[in-house]
Amino acid sequence: MAFTFKDIIDETKERANRNESGTQFDNTIKNTINTSLFRLARESNWKSLRRKTTINTETEYSTGSGAVAVTNNSKDVTVTGATFITNGLEVDRRVDLGGSSKQFIIASITGETTFTVDKLFDGTTSSTQTYKIYGKEEYVLPPQTGNVVAVWHENFGYPYLLNYVPDLDMIKSGIAQNNSATPTYYRMNSADMSIQQPNEASVVSVASSSSNDTSINITVFGIVSGYPDRDTITTNGSNGTTSVNGSKSFSSIERIVKNASSIGRITASTNSGNVTISVLPAGDTTSGILYQKIQVFPMPNEIFPINIHHYKQPWRMVNDDDVHELGQDFDEAIICITVAKIKYQNSQKEGDKWFSLYKDELKNLKKVNADKIDWLATLKRERDTSNRDLLMGGRISYGQMGGNFGPSGRIR
Repeated sequence: MAFTFKDIIDETKERANRNESGTQFDNTIKNTINTSLFRLARESNWKSLRRKTTINTETEYSTGSGAVAVTNNSKDVTVTGATFITNGLEVDRRVDLGGSSKQFIIASITGETTFTVDKLFDGTTSSTQTYKIYGKEEYVLPPQTGNVVAVWHENFGYPYLLNYVPDLDMIKSGIAQNNSATPTYYRMNSADMSIQQPNEASVVSVASSSSNDTSINITVFGIVSGYPDRDTITTNGSNGTTSVNGSKSFSSIERIVKNASSIGRITASTNSGNVTISVLPAGDTTSGILYQKIQVFPMPNEIFPINIHHYKQPWRMVNDDDVHELGQDFDEAIICITVAKIKYQNSQKEGDKWFSLYKDELKNLKKVNADKIDWLATLKRERDTSNRDLLMGGRISYGQMGGNFGPSGRIR
C-alpha cells in the first residue's frame, strides 16, 4: 500500500533525525519531498506516468454567406454572415484573402464578422472578395503534459506516426505554410500557462467553481499596451463564483497564478468571458498550471482524431492523505533522495550515503517500472538521408513534393 504524504513526512523525519514528533521542520520537509518527487519523475519514462490523449482536428472555417470586404493598405477584414466569436475562432489561424498572394495570420478577432490580419492588405479595395481560413494548426495538450513521445492518427486507413520536426528545420525548408491536407508532421510549439490568447486586448475576469473561494489573489502576467505588466485580481469577497474583472487590458498573457489553496477550480477568461485563458485546479496541487502545445503540418482539411502518447508531470502533494502518482514502488526512492538533501546541509558524508541508496533504488526501479521504448522523437543530422520519407533537412527534394513547395525562386 502506497504511503500517504503524512507517512512519507514522518518516515523522512525519522531517518533524517528531524524531530519526528514535532512540526518544526514540516514545511521544509514537505517542499523537499515534492521537489524530490518531481526529480524522480524526470529520471525516466515511468509506466505509471504514461498517458494517451486524443484531440480532434479542426478543419477550414468557411461560415459566412456573403462577400468579404478588404481595403488596400489596411489590416481590417469583414466577412458577411460569419460568426467568429460564437464559433470560438482563435487568433493565429492562417488565412488567404482574395486579391492578394500574401499569406496572412489572424491577429485579432474584433467581432462576429470582423478580424484583423498581421500585415497590410496589398490588393485592390473590394467588398466582394473571397477568403479561406485554414484548419487549426496549434492544439493544447492536457494540463501537466511532460515528455511527448508519439503523435499518430489513422486517417490514411492505418496507423501513421507523425514525424517530429524542429522549428528551425521547418523554417529552413522554405515550404509554404498555408497548406491543407492530412497532417504528417508536428512541432512542439511552447509550454505556458495559457490555453488560448485573447481575441483582442481585454481585461481578465476570474471566478471559481466554489462559492467558498473568497478573497483569493489571482495574478496575471502579460503584455499591456506593448509592455510587460501584471494585474492582481481578487476573487469576490462574498461569493467566489461571482466574476470579478481586472483593471488592465492584456493583448497577450504568459502566466496566471493564485496565492492560496482553493476549494474549486478558478477560471480566468477574457473578452467578456468568450475566451478561457486558464483554469487553475482545485487545492494547491500547483499555484499555476502548464499547458504544452503542438503544431501540425499540413493544416487539417477534415475532422479526425489525433492520438498522443506522453508522460505527465506529477501533481504536488499538499494534504496529509495525498498519495503521489508514481505508485508505492517509488516511496523508498523519494524518501532516500529527500533524506540525502537534508543530510547534505550538515554532512557531505551522510548525504553521499543516502544519495547512494537513492541511486541503487533508482536502478532497481528502472528494471520493472521504466517503459522500454525505441520510437522516441529524435533529431536527425541536417543531411541525414537514412529515412527517405522525411521531409525536412534535405531528406526529400522539393521536386518530389510538387510545385507548391520550396522557395519562390527555385527552378520548377
